[in-house]
Amino acid sequence: MPHERNKDPKNISRRQFLRDAGIVVGGTAVGSAFILTACGEEKEITKTVTKTDTVTTTAPGTTVTQTATETATKYVCPVCNEEFDSLDELKNHFESEHPDDKEIKDELDRVVTYTVNGHQYVLQVDPQETLHDVLREKCGYLSLKDMCTGWGACGSCTVIVEGKPILGCMALAREFDGANMETSEGLAQKKHPLIDTYVKHYTMQCGYCTPGFIVTSKALLDMNPNPTVEDIRDKLAGNLCRCGTYPQHIPAVQEAAEILQQGGE
Repeated sequence: MPHERNKDPKNISRRQFLRDAGIVVGGTAVGSAFILTACGEEKEITKTVTKTDTVTTTAPGTTVTQTATETATKYVCPVCNEEFDSLDELKNHFESEHPDDKEIKDELDRVVTYTVNGHQYVLQVDPQETLHDVLREKCGYLSLKDMCTGWGACGSCTVIVEGKPILGCMALAREFDGANMETSEGLAQKKHPLIDTYVKHYTMQCGYCTPGFIVTSKALLDMNPNPTVEDIRDKLAGNLCRCGTYPQHIPAVQEAAEILQQGGE
């Protein structure tokens, strides 16, 4: 029987709202992550700790005071309130110190952390959710497409995970807890030369497949700074373009490689 949502907006809890929105933590910095305890109480498991250091330096005739602020996220045990520096530490603590509380353990096991384009996310994911769905629907990275409807045949959902391009539609989101990821949004923010060379060489028509090509090309250049035409064809072979712009990708990648070798960005 399908899950029936509470249709009375007055009775929707914060946690139900977050679940319906598809997130535990929203935004591009760690916010507040909640889990549901056995008694139905929402328990926050993250907190932000800010540390401020003031350093005073004195030179002849001058005194300079500088203030440095560091912000860190702590993960809090929902049972004993002990604090940890990482989600993995919290999960290990809970398994060793509170092994009988299976319900909260199951909730914690669904919580993962990602670093995407330099931003940290804390998310609650279901076992069947793909990385494509989580990054697109929960983190808002709309560059990830799904031309082949999840068959892993088009490359439009490609995302770089720990330096390697993978198909987001074929990867389970829970398997990438703690991973560092890049999407084409991040490459655009960093002004990677591929963005300009892809425009210059008219590599797109409708543009639907373009983010997947760019991400795959970026991973290629990271591994092989001076690829041959055959290298480029081989690595981009898994990316499909219905508009047929394939010949233009080769000069675009080659020019981006030259710019990077010359120290450009």
